[in-house]
Amino acid sequence: MEIYLIRHTEVAVGRSVSYGQSDVELAVNYEEQRDRILPHLPTETPAYLFSSPLSRCRLLANDLATSADVDLQQVQFDDRLKELHFGDWEMVPWADIPRSSLDPWMADYVNVGPPNGESFGALFERVTAFWQEKISPLAAENTGSAYIITHGGVIRALLCLFLDLSLQNAYRIHLDYGSLTKLTTNGQHFTIQYINR
Repeated sequence: MEIYLIRHTEVAVGRSVSYGQSDVELAVNYEEQRDRILPHLPTETPAYLFSSPLSRCRLLANDLATSADVDLQQVQFDDRLKELHFGDWEMVPWADIPRSSLDPWMADYVNVGPPNGESFGALFERVTAFWQEKISPLAAENTGSAYIITHGGVIRALLCLFLDLSLQNAYRIHLDYGSLTKLTTNGQHFTIQYINR
């Protein structure tokens, strides 16, 4: 089975703000970035489309479904595909977060979450549960291709799962906005075809 992990396009707030699970606007170049994704997707209609329900993913999922001639009602939105929840830091500029709070998180973000937020370890657990429940059974049957439209943190968590990487090293993987990562799997074994195309 072919799996396409698709990161949402650029957001209007930029990288200077901790936006996590906040529903932020997309940048004005959305259509341009969306159209750069299309040539990298297969010409065959995907068997499945999964997406984070946040609007920056929802719009892209619906557009990709329309382009692939998939009924929008077939797009499956799953809360487990949301970005990391930054709790009290949501929509706060990174520069405005006190170092006394930020530094412990940066030193051990796998186990430490922002105040009233979640750790990367918690994100990994929910993403792994999504994969085991939704994708592994499909892959075992080799039932065509699937698109998963989601966020950078989720894709990094999945790559850690596939490659048996330490979660502490997840953010060594660079992912552009609007990028694709492709893998093939039979549900048990994974082959990464490319990352960040």
